[in-house]
This record gives sequence, C-alpha cells and structure tokens, in this order.
Amino acid sequence: MECARTWLPRIRAGVWRGCVVAGVLWFAGSAAGQDAKISEAAMRTCAKECHQEIFNHKVMHGPALSDCGACHVQGNPADHKFYLIKPKNELCKRCHELPHSGTEHVPVREGQCVQCHDPHGSEYRRMLVADPKRELCLKCHQKNFEGQKFVHGPVAVGACIVCHQPHSSPQPKLLVQEPRALCLTCHAEVAEKAEAAGMHKHGALDDGCTQCHDPHASSHKFQLREQAPELCLSCHREKFQEMVGNAKVVHGAVTVENGCTGCHEPHGSRLASLQRDTQPGLCLSCHDKTFKTADGSELANMSQLLQQNPDHHGPIRDGMCTACHSAHAGDHFRLLVEDYPPQFYAPFDMGTFKLCFKCHIPDLVLKPSGQGLTQFRDGDRNLHYLHVNQEKGRTCRACHEVHASKRPSHVREAVPFGTGGWLLEINFQATQEGGSCAPGCHQAKEYSRRTLLPPIKGTLKPSEGTP
Repeated sequence: MECARTWLPRIRAGVWRGCVVAGVLWFAGSAAGQDAKISEAAMRTCAKECHQEIFNHKVMHGPALSDCGACHVQGNPADHKFYLIKPKNELCKRCHELPHSGTEHVPVREGQCVQCHDPHGSEYRRMLVADPKRELCLKCHQKNFEGQKFVHGPVAVGACIVCHQPHSSPQPKLLVQEPRALCLTCHAEVAEKAEAAGMHKHGALDDGCTQCHDPHASSHKFQLREQAPELCLSCHREKFQEMVGNAKVVHGAVTVENGCTGCHEPHGSRLASLQRDTQPGLCLSCHDKTFKTADGSELANMSQLLQQNPDHHGPIRDGMCTACHSAHAGDHFRLLVEDYPPQFYAPFDMGTFKLCFKCHIPDLVLKPSGQGLTQFRDGDRNLHYLHVNQEKGRTCRACHEVHASKRPSHVREAVPFGTGGWLLEINFQATQEGGSCAPGCHQAKEYSRRTLLPPIKGTLKPSEGTP
C-alpha cells in the first residue's frame, strides 16, 4: 500500500506531462504543414483587436465575417504577417468566375477587382469602393466629363450601368445593348417619328446616334459633338463646298451657329430635304423683320409686305421661294438663281433677264406687236417692248413689285429711284380697256387696247424716245 501511495502520483504526473508534450508537438507539426489554416481564436483576434476597422461596414464580404483563411495565410506569427493564398489577379476567380464575352473592362481583364470592390466590406452594395452614383466610375473616367455644360441624364446621376456592363459585354464600350437599340430604349419617339410612313429620314440615324451626339457630355445643347454648321459639315462638307465654296453671295443663315438646323430637321421630316416647314414658313420665320445687308441696303420685312399686299407673285402663291432664290448660296444679287438686274435702268440683253424668262415668255420684250402676248399694249403696240427693249431700258422692277402688290399684275405703287432710294409714285390706274400712269419719270400717259392712242406731244424726255 505504501508503495502504491508513493508511485501512483508520479505515474499520473508523468502521463500528464507526456500528453502535454505530445499536444505541443502535434500543434507545431500541424502549423508547419498547414499554414493556410487560421484558428478561430486568431479570427477573433483579427476582428476585435488588430483589424477591427475592416469589420465596421454596412456590407461585408462573406469570408471576412467567417473565414479569413479563405483568402489569407499566416506567415511567421512573430512577424504578424498574412499573405494571399493566390496571386491577387487570380484570387477572386476561385469563387467569382465571371462570364467573359467580347469587350472586357480593363480592371477585369487585368484581375484588378479591388479597383472597384473592397475585399472586406463597404458602405455600398456589392462592396464597391465608392458611391456608384457619384465617384466610382469617375475615379478613372472623370476627364471625359469635366467642364461640360450639357450632361446626359444617366451620367449626371451616376447611373452608368444603365448603359454599360461593369465587367464585360459582347458590345463595344461595354454597352448593355447594340448602340442604336440602347439609345432607343429611352429615346424611342425619335425613331418612331423619323421612320413613320411618309417621312424622309436622315441617313445618319442608321449609322448610330453617336455620330452626332456625345453619349456622356458636351459643351453643346443636346450633347452634340460639334455645333452646326461644323457638325453637319463632318458629313456634308463636299456638298457644302459645291454650293458655297466659290459663291459670290452666301445666305447668312448658312454660316451662323445652328444655321443648318434652323431650316432642316436633324432626324426626319415629312418634307423633302428634311425641311422643318414649308418654304414660306421657313423663310418668313426669319424674314419677318428688316435686315441691313453688307452693302448697306435694306431687305424688306417680307412677312409684313405679303400680309399688306394681297396680289402675290406666282412662285409665292405656289410656296416656292427657291423658284427665284437659292437657299444656300449663289452668284447673283439677292441669292437669285439667275441674272436679274438690280438697277432701275439697264441696256436690253436677254441674258440680263434670265430669271424672269424661266417662267415668262421672251416675246414679251422681243416683239413690237403685243396682240395675243400682253394686256399692256396700246392698240397693238407692245408697251413691255417699248419700255424694256432699248439702250436705256427700264428693268422689270421699274413698274413691278416682284413679291406682292395691292394692284393687279404686281404693279408697284412707288419705285425707289437713285442711290438714295427716293420713292417715285407710279399712280397707275387700271381701266376696262387699258389704264394710265403718272410717274415721276414722265408725264401722265394712258393706253387703250381697243385703239392706238397718239403719244402726247412733249411728254417724253429726249433720252426716252421710242425705238
């Protein structure tokens, strides 16, 4: 019994010491062979003592909450260093295999997930490193939008993913859809209107909206890449040069900012040439006031003139301003499409009146006999021929207002004469058989289509003899 009482405690103590040594050796061996394992105790230390800030986020990465060892291995405990279990550009793929197609976002392609995502936690969804509605994309792409006056709505609110995939896309620029279809998800009414039955569609619509519009931001309204006319000339420069390049007279509306879109719809129109309105509607939208020209002369308020003078010239009644005027540029006075003398007097030449003879028969001024040609005759004597066909011939403007008049046949009430534009009243009076006039350029005269009236003696100035 004494022996038992002496050795039994020693045996128990030996067994205990052996167990402790064996346990220490086992732990050391395990740590040496399996350094990917981080104990629960170490996890608690990470969370509560050393890396507490990592865990104070609204949105947490799953492994950060439960298993640091999913991504980290511990090196020498004395150094308190942890290493990634795989290279950084491969680590995320262990759990997050992404489908790749076509265009890849550069951080995805390079395995730099942490450029956009915090690996531990964040205040934003999907552990994004910044507010996706503000700073996130602008960290890299801000230079594209700085200082721009007109910003696309999704860009302004930071909704980049409305148009772009964050990782990869089969479309260019990581777009979520084919470019034109993408724009039409919000702007469908543009295509619906331009492609409706009976519409003339701008060909650029088929080439894509971004030919003309910057999808993010611009210094120009509607996010145009350039202001018209420069924007339009990016496609139409050759045609523009044909019309304007060597022209002597250029329509002011062509060269001013936004001039092209003042007359033309950019997407589609029911009218030819993408006109915004009929020709009178377009022209009178500007010519509803007087203009001073480069040579100091004045263009009439055409809207007012037409309202106050009911007898309109045929092209105006037909709504065809371009029957006489070029819309863009030309080589003739007042953008006329053919020669027409700007003066009161001009030596007779058929070429001088090319514009008028586009519609009116030349015999009006070529034949002395007016029978069957004109109502402006004295008996058979053609009074058009009398006035025009001579060395000091009167031009059409001497008697006719070419746009509109209160009198039939566009006869003027007064005509500007001389460099100062002195208004000479014509005092024309129509009768059943003819008429009379008493202008400042000669004494009163009358004519009758029924009989030839003799000229009133002494009423013609020496330079105004009949041919």
